[in-house]
Amino acid sequence: MKKLLICVFTLLAVNRVHAQDITGSWQGSIAVAGINLRVVFNIDKTANGGYKSTFDSPDQKAFGIACSKTILVKDSLYIEIAVIGGGYKGLWDGKKSITGIYTQGSGKMALNLKHISADEKAALSKDPVMPQTPRPPFNYVSEDVEYDNSDKTLHYGATFTRPVRSGKYPAVIIISGSGTQDRDGSIFGHKLYWVLADYLTNNGIAVLRVDDRGAGKSSLGSNIKDVTSLDFSYDVEASLNYLETRPDIDKKHLGLIGHSEGGMIAPMVAARRKDVSFIVMWGASEVGGAKINTEQNAYQLRKIGVDSAAINAFVSLNTDVLKLFAVSPSVEALDTQIIPVFDAWKKVQTPEALKALHATDLTAQDIFKQYNTLYNMPWMRYFISYDAEKDLAKVKCPVLAINGTKDTQVDAESNLSLIKDVLTKNGNKNIEVKALPGLNHLLQTAQTGDLSEYEKIDETMSPAAMKIISDWIKIHVK
Repeated sequence: MKKLLICVFTLLAVNRVHAQDITGSWQGSIAVAGINLRVVFNIDKTANGGYKSTFDSPDQKAFGIACSKTILVKDSLYIEIAVIGGGYKGLWDGKKSITGIYTQGSGKMALNLKHISADEKAALSKDPVMPQTPRPPFNYVSEDVEYDNSDKTLHYGATFTRPVRSGKYPAVIIISGSGTQDRDGSIFGHKLYWVLADYLTNNGIAVLRVDDRGAGKSSLGSNIKDVTSLDFSYDVEASLNYLETRPDIDKKHLGLIGHSEGGMIAPMVAARRKDVSFIVMWGASEVGGAKINTEQNAYQLRKIGVDSAAINAFVSLNTDVLKLFAVSPSVEALDTQIIPVFDAWKKVQTPEALKALHATDLTAQDIFKQYNTLYNMPWMRYFISYDAEKDLAKVKCPVLAINGTKDTQVDAESNLSLIKDVLTKNGNKNIEVKALPGLNHLLQTAQTGDLSEYEKIDETMSPAAMKIISDWIKIHVK
């Protein structure tokens, strides 16, 4: 999902301060959903003698993400990245190694770091050759732009592309999926949003693709720990406001293309802004965060061989507990409500299901920490509690909703049917819903749709899928 994938990259670094200097770049790797992901912490000194750091995710081609806190006390280093809500704590050996634990949400895993040279660091930023990655010379105008939100508290970096000839053009903003991403949608060497922008611009549609908060040229803002999808929707409004200042834009034909979480954000904005003339919902998580979370966890249980009866048991418990988020004003209230839900659930489970889920001796108190961690992350609590149908029901502009049938992050059937039902019920007659056979969450042609395939597929985005998006937009901007 805001490719939920990049969410796994949180930055916190830990090191030992002996006679040697801890500054420099430190590389390690973590295993996520069967994928080995490299992470790099870049540590530098501040003017007052403290430390600051940035984080790189080379396999996602995300570099220079600002860390919110870097603390070194004797041999212990702590680096926090509030934008992701995770961290890393470890011990520095005073030389070339850091041994520590990476945490994100309720998850923990070992992460050991090695100091790397400047040349090794530079090599990490080199892109593999992907067939669809756009290369100059371009047949259109490409302009790097920067602008602020209305109260000047946030600064954004973006790339604007339009056809070469003079005139006013219909335009779209690409809204990224979950996690901190750059304007190009860089993931495993692919430039997902750039490839789509290149295709659309070559077909007469102007495109604005924007760095997320904390990536590229976009600032973090002052309240990064508390931001939710709602805040990101106001970032989109700032981009709309910027586009409307441009003389080369047709203000009557401004649209949004939202991917994953971005597909949920697009209707939020369209429900508030009458100047949004159409939206494309790509792999949109409209069934709600509770169901998305449950489905993704169930998928991972199937991957490791847990039987269907035990998976159904997990689905039942997780669904019931996550429903409590919306009606719990505090984490203490959540815990109070979890106890009867868990006790009732456990009484009806078979010994085999409990054993498969490692829940035989589990008590309600044992699971408090896991759910408390989710609840205490404002973005996650909002995502789980948000009722997407309410904003979707207010959308009156034309809507294209597309999903790949092999999407393992956002189920195509349930989400597309919900989108169609809600919009139809509320009188929107200009909707098109398409399940695209054989495509994954990125709209790549896939074998299984699993996240581990993304980097193995040469195709960045199916040309057929891009044609569907482009043709639909051109029909609706005439």
